[in-house]
Amino acid sequence: MTASHYRDALADQPLDVEITGRERLKEGFRNFDAVTVKHESLDGASRIGPLRRELLTTGSVVVVIPYDPALDRIVVIRQFRIGHALKTANAAALELPAGVCDDGEEPETSARRELLEESGFEAKAVEKLFTMLPSPGLTDEYAHVYLAIVDASELKSAAGIADEHEDIRPIAAPADALIEAVDGGRVENGFLIACTHWFARHGRARAATLTALLEAD
Repeated sequence: MTASHYRDALADQPLDVEITGRERLKEGFRNFDAVTVKHESLDGASRIGPLRRELLTTGSVVVVIPYDPALDRIVVIRQFRIGHALKTANAAALELPAGVCDDGEEPETSARRELLEESGFEAKAVEKLFTMLPSPGLTDEYAHVYLAIVDASELKSAAGIADEHEDIRPIAAPADALIEAVDGGRVENGFLIACTHWFARHGRARAATLTALLEAD
């Protein structure tokens, strides 16, 4: 065993980083930038760089876990995803309602908007759960994850914005069946996997508290 070191603490930590340059390489559905940086070494004894890193610039996004506590169902959606199409045989993938925050839009407002656009549901109540960086070596995408209380009995057969070529099918999944599908490796969307694991440990209790607050108002 090595001696205890503060860098071994199980938490993300600060690091002195200097951005010395940034260049837009390509504009598109997702912009592509190159950033030149120098940063402190982990032992603090030296500086590393300059080094160049390319990244997709997505910014803040929201992911919503729509849950109906009366029916014990989580609303997931199915739609085409290019990553699935290129890497798997399952281009009609399962995921959670999610999307990019519009400029100047608060994440909770974005979460309610994306939930309505992609599932057809208006949230009765929402609560922010956690934030995550799904692939920090590739993109600056920063996800705000929310729990939303919905009435899944009002499920629609289709959703999405036609002008954005969205072709979405909402599904009111029994919570335990969704957990089993994730544990069985039958879905591969990273946000869906992470959020389902969170829900399996905490979701029903958090939903009960949120519902109680809703009913007390």
